[in-house]
Amino acid sequence: MVDFPGTEQRLGSSNPRIPRIGFCQEKNRLLGEFLKVIREVTELQSQQTQAVIDAAADPECDFTRFDVLLHMAQERKEKAKYAWIAHVEEHGCHEGSI
Repeated sequence: MVDFPGTEQRLGSSNPRIPRIGFCQEKNRLLGEFLKVIREVTELQSQQTQAVIDAAADPECDFTRFDVLLHMAQERKEKAKYAWIAHVEEHGCHEGSI
């Protein structure tokens, strides 16, 4: 039988080796928050792009209104990203452990 790193055999079983899987609820919560904010940034960018396209046909359309919204969303994204990274580094729950 081939031995793969990060696997263990169940005691008293002839079943193949089963990977050790870790789970950290806080890491997953922080990752979910990070992904949520990424989706918000992406949606704002999409709306701004549409506003730029609309402004080509209608000079009254103000696509610059998205600048502040995007700036605020980017700040939230950075905060969420670094909260996730800090937790993973502090807790040691990177991929494949806890």
